[in-house]
Amino acid sequence: MRDLTELNKLEQWLIANNIHYERIDKEDIPIDESLKYCLAQFEQHQICVPGYDSERREWDAICHRGSYGAEEGLLEIMGTIVRENDGYSVEGWLTAEDVIERIKEKYFQK
Repeated sequence: MRDLTELNKLEQWLIANNIHYERIDKEDIPIDESLKYCLAQFEQHQICVPGYDSERREWDAICHRGSYGAEEGLLEIMGTIVRENDGYSVEGWLTAEDVIERIKEKYFQK
């Protein structure tokens, strides 16, 4: 069972701050080790924040097999809250506090 403590903390902060989001949870499925990489998409733990002017996501945070930091229970983010970082479109190995800091930088400190 994956440690979702950080994802749960992020979700609680979003609720407390009245930020609309969607949570997707699909549990690990038992698979043969030789298939684990091609079937990684079946395990999914994700928070998605929709865009305000389209159906595209503004950003999301994930913790599932193959995401950066998931083995330690940490989060990977993608979207508008990613800091410019040598051209990478995702950031990983983040705590809920790290993600909250990026949300505040993007939306509350203007």
